Amino acid sequence: MLLENMQEMYYVYDLAVYTAPADRSRAIDRYAKSARFDVQSDERLMLDAMRASQFAILLIERRHDTVGLIATDIIRNSKVWLLDVGLESSMDDGELIATRLLTPGEFSMTAGVNIPFAIEMLEPICRLLPQRMGNGKLARIAEDRRFAEVAYKVGLASGVIDRMTYLDLPDGA
Repeated sequence: MLLENMQEMYYVYDLAVYTAPADRSRAIDRYAKSARFDVQSDERLMLDAMRASQFAILLIERRHDTVGLIATDIIRNSKVWLLDVGLESSMDDGELIATRLLTPGEFSMTAGVNIPFAIEMLEPICRLLPQRMGNGKLARIAEDRRFAEVAYKVGLASGVIDRMTYLDLPDGA
């Protein structure tokens, strides 16, 4: 991956923490072996959610009645209650986003990196994946580390990420 600005490092960090080649362990799993959190602690809950994270393509359907968004993970054909104030304030119904989901309870949250997604991106993503991966179900393909890597690569190359801005929310928001 060639990076044009430092914000693109977040994609590298995501891949470094949550993915690894088949013969290697993931950084998050190596950390979990050394972490000493109480079984019922919030820290353990989040660590377990991080270890079980999934790369997803989400279709934003509507606002949740309380807070956040209701989306459909189109890879797994499942509903997601997404708690992300930034996405809630910046995404419209019907938009797509690719992201890594952490699900520590009834809700999900992103791991911090997102790609505005367009269906047209699937063709170049599939072209860049190894041929032998094309014979499986999309959900299984999406679990492979290379799927997120290629999705980020296509997103960066297509320029969709250039339209994104990360903003800090004001205190109290």
